[in-house]
Amino acid sequence: MVENGGTTTPPEGKDAAGDAKDPMAQLKARTAASAAERERAAKERAERVKAGVEEARKKRKLEEAKKAKQDAAAATAAKKAKGDDDLLESLYGGLPPPDPKKDEALSVKIKEKDIWKQHRFPPLPVEDPSKVIFLDVDGVLRPLTAGGFRSMMVDGEWALRAETADFISGALLALRHIVETTGAIIVLSSEWRRDQPMRDGVDNILTEYEMRPCATWTPTDLARDMGTENPFKAFTERRAREISQWLSTNPQVKQWVVIDDINMADADLDRKPGTLLMAPRIVQTHRKIGLTMEQAKAAVRLLRGEKLPPQVLPVQPQVELVG
Repeated sequence: MVENGGTTTPPEGKDAAGDAKDPMAQLKARTAASAAERERAAKERAERVKAGVEEARKKRKLEEAKKAKQDAAAATAAKKAKGDDDLLESLYGGLPPPDPKKDEALSVKIKEKDIWKQHRFPPLPVEDPSKVIFLDVDGVLRPLTAGGFRSMMVDGEWALRAETADFISGALLALRHIVETTGAIIVLSSEWRRDQPMRDGVDNILTEYEMRPCATWTPTDLARDMGTENPFKAFTERRAREISQWLSTNPQVKQWVVIDDINMADADLDRKPGTLLMAPRIVQTHRKIGLTMEQAKAAVRLLRGEKLPPQVLPVQPQVELVG
């Protein structure tokens, strides 16, 4: 090393930055770094492939489990369907095969009936809750005879079923005339009100004649006056009290009529406190004929507020008390 004016000159073979690196060593270093980078990249690629394979395996397992579940559900449904088919076969196996001509004829009849229903009655007016028809059934809508219901055993208990086959078409048309003309609501006062199947039977026949179902029914918890010797008179008096009690809780009612085969005016002879007069409101029907159009017109007049003589029959055939 030679000093020159206070500066030091590096010896030959040395650069200004210090010891110079050997070119071969530099090449080896670069080669080693490149190899390390390739190894790292290969390792990362292998890990990604492994993760992809694992994800695909999990997905395949889930799909297999889902398919197994669907196959099991399908097998269960097929088994149930076969059981249903076997049951239907046991129930209906003896029926003749379908007859397309008969099916078509039946379809035409049903369509004709629907069209007939749509056009046989005019629409009803808006319901008027200020006018009420207290409706009996036996002797009004059907002849007062035995029957009116069927009973059948269900789960060891007797169940009622309303029988409306003997309802009188003319009586139902007369009742509809009252509703159609006045908009009055129907409150069931008959003994048919005491059981749901019987009430349903009345509602169903009213609906068939395009009338609204009964709005409600009179109380069923009042006892007969057991001090009255005549059971028929006690029955009449109780029905008058039932109607009066219902009216006492419905002050919106302004006009009302009682359509019954019983002469409700008889209840006025020994009227209990709080019981309203029945004679001005009664339209009595013949027990075997039912409500007539003439009587329906009288009921309309009463619901319009007209004063009429008691609409009672001079003679009524004697039958057992049904309700």
